[in-house]
Amino acid sequence: MFIMSRHRYLLPLGVFLLAMLPVLRDAPGAQFTYLLKVDFQCNNGITTPGYSVYVAGARPELGNWDPAKAAKLAPGAYPTWAGTVNFQGANPGDEVEWKCIVRNENDPTDVKWQPDPNNKVTMAFSPVPKSVGAF
Repeated sequence: MFIMSRHRYLLPLGVFLLAMLPVLRDAPGAQFTYLLKVDFQCNNGITTPGYSVYVAGARPELGNWDPAKAAKLAPGAYPTWAGTVNFQGANPGDEVEWKCIVRNENDPTDVKWQPDPNNKVTMAFSPVPKSVGAF
């Protein structure tokens, strides 16, 4: 019974705080930072020893399209690779373009890019967006 009543209190409080984000963010002198997460998955990321799959894209967290600064994914059920990237300063509703790359671990200029078009993901608080690309 206690847990149920606590949820009734926390849900409206959470909705209120989310509604206040634009007001707090735009207030003079106010600084409000939060993280938005995205779960990335790259399918058919076939690699050889010394190569891994990364996510490169149009945000600093994805290297701003620089393969040397891309976010490394973890191997899952090979050849699927996945990982979560935290975005600071992104807003819900922002759209981010990205691609899967296979990159040499020692030479980040040795890269194979996912074919066009770019993948896109829209940022959100909840649920955490999942974006899937493939070679």
